[in-house]
Amino acid sequence: MFRWLKIAACVGVAALGMPSAMAEDPAPVSLNALIHDDADAVAKLIAERRSNEGRAATMHFHLQNKAGRVRERTALMVHSDVEDVERIAIFFNKPAMIEETAFLSHNHEARDDENWLFLPATERVRRIPVSERGDNFMGTDLTYGDVNDNFKFGLDDWTFAHGGAEIEGDKTYVFLSGSAKTEAVRNELGYASFAAKIDLKTAFPVRVEYTDKDGEPLKIVHVHEIDVVGDAHTAMRFTAENLQTGHKTEVHFTNMRYVPNLDQSVFDPSALSYGVPEIG
Repeated sequence: MFRWLKIAACVGVAALGMPSAMAEDPAPVSLNALIHDDADAVAKLIAERRSNEGRAATMHFHLQNKAGRVRERTALMVHSDVEDVERIAIFFNKPAMIEETAFLSHNHEARDDENWLFLPATERVRRIPVSERGDNFMGTDLTYGDVNDNFKFGLDDWTFAHGGAEIEGDKTYVFLSGSAKTEAVRNELGYASFAAKIDLKTAFPVRVEYTDKDGEPLKIVHVHEIDVVGDAHTAMRFTAENLQTGHKTEVHFTNMRYVPNLDQSVFDPSALSYGVPEIG
């Protein structure tokens, strides 16, 4: 399923130019290694992609099934990356049937990630176990793990392989694939493997193809638009399509803004039941 065109090895590094994002990477690695052979370096570049201490936006979901029936949802998305913890909170406000439903993720560098879900009908905040990170997120074609990973690939989850590179105009792309390291990881993520096309300048995948736990083609994710918020590249519009069901999820953000002094109490699990917060 995953066949990537390799760029000729004779392409000169100087001709490609050093992407500015890589020049600022905390652990620089040669561009030649990224382009030609070092899959782990590419994965690390993505995992260490620059973030910022606070941003917020309105998140729009457009869900379409195989028959063409469409459902719309909106939510407040809040994100921060401080003190070695990346935090994401999503507070739904439309439609009425899921209003005040909230999701929270704490992605730790030094220990297991934590996820919580608040459902108004139950009036309680539920901890989502690691074993459920492959479950679908709120009826979309994203999993809890997808939302938590924020277009990154867990370094402890995958065995990576390099698939070569290509140049399109002024952009350099590398092709990275991964196989789940263990059966437990495969079952938790719901994926046996992935293959991704990575924009080196932004350290963002622009396309990811996933197989299911049995190795069958499952899903394609396309990142259509990336912008800079604060000093960090951010996905502004993307789609996820389930190849087995024909269901498709489109996500885009409006009113995306940098919030440098974001109140971190918004990421307290106990605050999920308080409703949609006011963010400056």
